[in-house]
Amino acid sequence: MEQWTKLIKMGKTCVYGAVSGEKGGSIMRSKEEIINRINMVSKRDFFGFETGELVFHLPFDSAKEFLGPEVTREEYKQMSCERDDIVARMLDYMPFAWEKANGCRGISASRSMSYFAAWVWLSGDDLGNLLDYQYYGKDELARICEHYGWDTSQWDDGIRTNSG
Repeated sequence: MEQWTKLIKMGKTCVYGAVSGEKGGSIMRSKEEIINRINMVSKRDFFGFETGELVFHLPFDSAKEFLGPEVTREEYKQMSCERDDIVARMLDYMPFAWEKANGCRGISASRSMSYFAAWVWLSGDDLGNLLDYQYYGKDELARICEHYGWDTSQWDDGIRTNSG
């Protein structure tokens, strides 16, 4: 998926966003909600990590305005918007995110938090601001784990520092 992130057009903005949905089940964000969210977060998403995750949950016809011209319908792969699939993806990515946070890996840890911000929103949950970068995002990772019932002790080294 990261190979596509670089193809996102940057600097595209709009003035509104949308937040709705329910926790649980297979509630999916509408393409209009996702487009509104992309337009809202693109103002602050300097590297395009969160925006890229959101774009690839759209059907190609809706996503193409955010993609580079070299991306074709045939090579585009829409990611599932099913809550269970998104939560499974978060759990699958969680060890890597903790590895980067524990290792004080700045940009990688920041990218992880951008991904989780997109995934949590796509899942229909609201955990507040997940982009607070203190301690390489460890407290936010712990909050995400607590919300979804995942034991942080398997990943968290317990050290909180802002200098690696």
